[in-house]
Amino acid sequence: MKKTDKKIENTIRTSLTEVCESLKGEVFGFEWLSHKVDFSNVNHSLQVTFMFATNESLRKAKLQLQTDKMANLACSALAKHNIHINNAAKQCCFETEERSR
Repeated sequence: MKKTDKKIENTIRTSLTEVCESLKGEVFGFEWLSHKVDFSNVNHSLQVTFMFATNESLRKAKLQLQTDKMANLACSALAKHNIHINNAAKQCCFETEERSR
């Protein structure tokens, strides 16, 4: 990993950690988030996955449009550091631990 890639990764990680911590207290059933990125094309490849405890908590979050707010919050936090998610609908996904089992 190049030095610039490490800086980008650290910026992404720090920004998303702040988003995660703020969402834990606000969105019922939200537990954590993760990301993956191809450093050769950060803005198009960055994928953020928001994890919920149950299918029901995810369903409720979607009904209340909280998932849209969550994606927007992540996009805004990253944009402050000139990292832009080009297509939040495709690059921000919402999963549950029930689906992962």
